[in-house]
Amino acid sequence: MHKFAALAERAAQICAVLAALIFFVSGIVYLCLGHWTVTHLDYWRIYNFCLNHTWLESALLKHNGHSLFFPSFFWLTDLRFFHGSQEPLFFAGLVLLLVTVALLLILVWRDETVGLTAKAMATLVVIVGNFWMARAPITASGGFNSICSLAMASATLAVLLLPKMCIRSAWSSLATLIVVCAGFVASFSFGTGLAIWPTLLLLAWCLRLPWRSFVPLGIAAVAAMVIYQLLPPHSKGHGVIQAAGSAGLALVTQLCRLAGSPFFYAASGWHENPLSAEAAQSSILSLWCGAAGLAIAVVAMVLTLIRRDLTKSSLKLIGMALVTFNFVAMGLVIGGRANHFRALPFEVAAARYLFWGTLFWTGLLLMAVQCAESKLWLRWPVYLVALALPVLAFPEHYRDGLNARWGREAAEWSAVSLVNGVRDEQLARPVLGYLELGYRVAGQLRVRRLDMFADGLQDWIGLEEANLFGGRHKPEKLKGQCAVTALVHCDNGAPAARVVVQAASQGGSVPETLVIVDPTGVVRGVARSSTTSRFISRVFYLGKVQNNFLGYIRDYNPRLRYTVCSADDRTLSEGKIPVQVGTTEPAKP
Repeated sequence: MHKFAALAERAAQICAVLAALIFFVSGIVYLCLGHWTVTHLDYWRIYNFCLNHTWLESALLKHNGHSLFFPSFFWLTDLRFFHGSQEPLFFAGLVLLLVTVALLLILVWRDETVGLTAKAMATLVVIVGNFWMARAPITASGGFNSICSLAMASATLAVLLLPKMCIRSAWSSLATLIVVCAGFVASFSFGTGLAIWPTLLLLAWCLRLPWRSFVPLGIAAVAAMVIYQLLPPHSKGHGVIQAAGSAGLALVTQLCRLAGSPFFYAASGWHENPLSAEAAQSSILSLWCGAAGLAIAVVAMVLTLIRRDLTKSSLKLIGMALVTFNFVAMGLVIGGRANHFRALPFEVAAARYLFWGTLFWTGLLLMAVQCAESKLWLRWPVYLVALALPVLAFPEHYRDGLNARWGREAAEWSAVSLVNGVRDEQLARPVLGYLELGYRVAGQLRVRRLDMFADGLQDWIGLEEANLFGGRHKPEKLKGQCAVTALVHCDNGAPAARVVVQAASQGGSVPETLVIVDPTGVVRGVARSSTTSRFISRVFYLGKVQNNFLGYIRDYNPRLRYTVCSADDRTLSEGKIPVQVGTTEPAKP
């Protein structure tokens, strides 16, 4: 019997390691291939402010009710030194996410009260909770990920060093300083970062820290909240954190739905068609799972406050920290956005809030793993739940990874329309959000040669083919097809055409950039594509990602014959693909 139990634990360890590895690798691949590569969504509004104000104003003033002081220096530096490319922002956010995971795993693996199997299960839970692609609305955006992961990394660092504050030495003073500084970084990285102060105070009590440790934490907490409220907004429409304007029962219901939304999204992955946000708002599953999770969290926090036993297990410490921090963070979301949720109830289950909801459940599972170590009857039920977690979450993980890749393609196609100076509102709306604001800020980016304009592709349009790149050509044959799919308008009102291209060189390689030339040899537009290798497409996307180009023809005349050629390495290919006129309808100006 003992031998069988040992084999079962060994098998569980191997399964946990393999599942964690698969989730980690796939999550990294999906993020790297599906992240936003151009300015998007809220960043049109943020950049509109940054491009017209000083660094200090851009960092200090609140955006949409959030103080983004510390993460703002990422994109301010990017705009100043890296031409507004989204790649540095993405890698900054990814590094911060990895740092958060590393700090969590340090607390998991240094716990001497649990065995190897429990640590393997806890590692699996941490990996799935942080790299689940349902969180892609945040983690696939370099800017959003820098904001949220900086808050989480700072909060985790503060929790890691909090027990050191009880030691009477110079290390205690240094630990106190780092904890307070990390708390301020979390607080002024995002609005929900203010949850760090009640979390630290609760943990300090449960760790039996001396009373002198509460003084700097209490002073810092009050100072952070006062400063946060005094910081002015960047526009009159967004002031201080809103007071809850809904009835108590309505707020509790919204909090339950927000906390339970990870279950709804995991279940949605098993449906043939994804379920809508409206369905999430009325989901019984999210409501009752959220209510159960919050009830368990409250009981766990009360018992921990009474027993004050966090000194024994670092695994329980980080589990309680994640539960408390994200419990308060979700409460801040509900309270701070009460009016918004009252107007748009389905927004309470928006996928962008999964960043906090998944970490809340990660904390509960970590506490369950630690608790199961001392209760033999609970051990295998908890282990089986942990092993089932990646299986239940993987369909939505894959679907959101694929959607992120398609979303990146749509964003880059929108950028191509801006580079060509074309108003293709059908493709641009999901990326620009507020169209007129987006087009206005895109004009500023063009003038400053930032982001999608940094490569200077817009300068090619209007040049003669013989003068482009000094007339350099290469004897490369190009095969494929190109067709006009829609008629749109240029930014000056002139007619334009959207074209979709499938192109490859004679050797089978796919070019990155194409130019579209009219019969007189003048460049009338450019086309680009996000290429994905066939191996990656088959393994991670089941072959559903194709390498299509999208481009535009300015001053389009359907009676002329246009051709497409490759422009990689600033050399034109001698081989060309004729543009075919498809069935199109003119767009409204």
